[in-house]
Amino acid sequence: MKAFKKIARISLVMLALAAPFARANDFPAKPVTMVIPFAPGGFVHLVGLMLSESMSASLKQPVVLVNQPGANGLVAATNLTRAAPDGYTVMLVTTSILAVTPHLAKTVQFDARNDFSAVGMVANTSNIFVVSPKSGIKTFKDLADRARQKPEAVSYGSTGNGSIQHISGEVLQREVGTKVLHVPYKGTGPALVDLVGGQLSFVLGDASALPYVQAGTLNAIAVSPRPMAALPGVPSLTEAAAAAGLPKYVIPTLWYGIIGPKGIPRDALARLNGALAEALAKPAIREKLIAGGATPADNISSAFLQEAIRSDFTRYGEMLKTINVTID
Repeated sequence: MKAFKKIARISLVMLALAAPFARANDFPAKPVTMVIPFAPGGFVHLVGLMLSESMSASLKQPVVLVNQPGANGLVAATNLTRAAPDGYTVMLVTTSILAVTPHLAKTVQFDARNDFSAVGMVANTSNIFVVSPKSGIKTFKDLADRARQKPEAVSYGSTGNGSIQHISGEVLQREVGTKVLHVPYKGTGPALVDLVGGQLSFVLGDASALPYVQAGTLNAIAVSPRPMAALPGVPSLTEAAAAAGLPKYVIPTLWYGIIGPKGIPRDALARLNGALAEALAKPAIREKLIAGGATPADNISSAFLQEAIRSDFTRYGEMLKTINVTID
């Protein structure tokens, strides 16, 4: 009897020790929540929809989108740090949330470099400098010359204080050495409409600017970070800025990735990364990303995204020290 009890106790201990591994190996055993840090309707939300459908099939559990807009993504990122680190809550994140906004906001309740588990890189996106055909501006050099010749007469629209567009305009102002007027909007769409109407000099747009260019109501003069197949003949920003006499003009590049709270088990990370890899390998998803001005990531590993977060945090922190941009 004593021997039997001893064996029983050992068996219970072994089962208790094995239970966490069994649960981890069974991941996911319930739906996964993917947080979208902006309101529905934008390109980030559309990317989330594409990924959630494919990843649900790969994981054999629903990947449910939950929008948590606010404070340029800081609300969602802060909430993510408080989620259980079990792999069941992840977030589709952008460069600006982790590498730009933390340097500008007065209060940030997380350390972008150390408080998250990187699942994988999703895509790099393109930004397009667009102007009105009526403006007389045909090249990026024309824009820079206009800013030099007519201080404060050149204006640009952005999606808000501290946005990539705002920062890009402030860096341009520093490089040309004259004042450029910043006009914040609630989205790229209203800014593009005003640009068509002649109320602005230029806008640094995303893929939503493409229909205007294709319709001939706006002209594209530069693309960051590299030329786009949808805009043949439009130079990269690096090339255009050099031709304008602004070889040091560099703006933040925008990527999308998936992260979770710090401490997600390795096998859960591997399952999530594998599902992401399967999604990005699908031609239909790749075509939609490319049509939206995004380039599917070449390296989607957790390690690559983790290093991108750390290096961009440092790089953009140094850049932002040289310009006067803050957000509440």
